[in-house]
Amino acid sequence: MSNNSPWVRSIGHLALVIDDLDKGKWFFGEVLQTPFYMYKGEQIMVEMGSSVFVAKLSKDAVDKSRQTGDMGRQVLDHYGFQAESPEQVDHFYRRIVDFNLEIVREPQERSDGKAFYFRDPFGNLVEYFWYNRKN
Repeated sequence: MSNNSPWVRSIGHLALVIDDLDKGKWFFGEVLQTPFYMYKGEQIMVEMGSSVFVAKLSKDAVDKSRQTGDMGRQVLDHYGFQAESPEQVDHFYRRIVDFNLEIVREPQERSDGKAFYFRDPFGNLVEYFWYNRKN
């Protein structure tokens, strides 16, 4: 049995609205240590595996009416980055603490692996997790 949709191969990209390109460069370049490039000097593009992460200023958002949901809540619940091992979760947690980003939930073992949550510099909730596919 295939775990792929006949219509969708993968998540092609995720586009987040940010309020400051310099903060975005800091987060992706220094904190995450990912190579990135600037698209038209206004968007940060980060290739992660077969997907692309796009960070753009609100003025470039396709649908400005959907930046917040009902009652002013954030539309996106959270996004996540997958670790290679449970030890990497602990190492990256210390890195996030060293960069003074807000920790929402400290690393926890769970039935499907290990994870912690933090806020990116734009207030979005981020999950950093190791997924134990054996369970």
